[in-house]
Amino acid sequence: MKVICAKETLLKGIQIVSPVASSRPALPVLANFLFEAKEDKIMLSSTDLEIAVKCYIKGEIITEGGITIPARKFADIVKELSDENSIEIHVDKSSSQITIISGASRFNLSGISREEYPVIPDFLKDNNFSIKRDNFVSILKKTVFAVSKEETQKVVLKGLYFVVEEGKLKIVATDGRRLALAISDDIDSSIKTTAIAAAKSVAELIRLLGVAESKDEMIKVAISENRYAVEFEDITFISTLLEGIYPNYQQVIPEKTDYMAKLNLKDTLTAVKQISLLAEKSSNATSQAIKFSFTKNTLKISAATAGVGSAQTEIKIDYDDDDAEVNFPPNHIREFLQNVETEFINFGFSATGKPAKITPEKDEKYLYVVMPMRG
Repeated sequence: MKVICAKETLLKGIQIVSPVASSRPALPVLANFLFEAKEDKIMLSSTDLEIAVKCYIKGEIITEGGITIPARKFADIVKELSDENSIEIHVDKSSSQITIISGASRFNLSGISREEYPVIPDFLKDNNFSIKRDNFVSILKKTVFAVSKEETQKVVLKGLYFVVEEGKLKIVATDGRRLALAISDDIDSSIKTTAIAAAKSVAELIRLLGVAESKDEMIKVAISENRYAVEFEDITFISTLLEGIYPNYQQVIPEKTDYMAKLNLKDTLTAVKQISLLAEKSSNATSQAIKFSFTKNTLKISAATAGVGSAQTEIKIDYDDDDAEVNFPPNHIREFLQNVETEFINFGFSATGKPAKITPEKDEKYLYVVMPMRG
């Protein structure tokens, strides 16, 4: 095999596929990515057996062929090569030796035959729908933070629950103490299906979607019994799904709350970030609650940690109910606020240990439910 590529083109392709290659692979070949040149296309692909990514790049194909290349070492080499020179890649099929030439620079790497690389499935042609890239990224980010990070939790709580029905995509995430639900109603399909996507795969998908050149591009999402796939531009992403039954998320969403306040998003996020400094885990303290104290048109946020210190601040709000207090884990409030895109939020809560329900003002497509803490 012999191909010639521009450095910028080759580097972009490597940056797309190489993060998926395993740093501590069960099989040596999984530390490599697959480089294939056939007809007028150069395809790069990688997999860790759970997630797979492939993309196409432009280049001059002198001789067809394929090889698996050590992902991280190859990426390090290409980064340091001159921007002014094209890059030639030669492969000796008999020895699996890879030669990289750029100007006066020459490198030799040992590859592994492409026949040893796992077969990566093609994009699923059935049971798919189209959605605007920007909307898809938005609802993924609005929910992925709420999945469980605890090893002892059920496997399904470590994933995002996709519900496709009636021309809508709903994404739900919960760790048992909080729940995030985001909806996109712009999907182009009448299919009805559900799936649980692992948070690890969603994080990788968000990264890949970030390289898309057109934010308004319509992308394709397909779901089968055991995997899901996303196709956009010249990139295909495929991942296995989590097995299990997702809990009935609808039954934990409160229909009403005892109290309701309207908060300015920016002011509230700033205050929570400040007070969290004295509430979150440190070397000599466990995670403490931040206290929300509501009085007429005023919210005082405070925290105290034994052996560390205390803090409090106040912000003006729209609130006309009775005085009330409620406590929350600081990160459970902050992570939601960081993903809200409106100026104000509606903060509904109860004084009886029931979950709070928080929604962006004038936005019925995003809601957050969070359990309070004991003070």
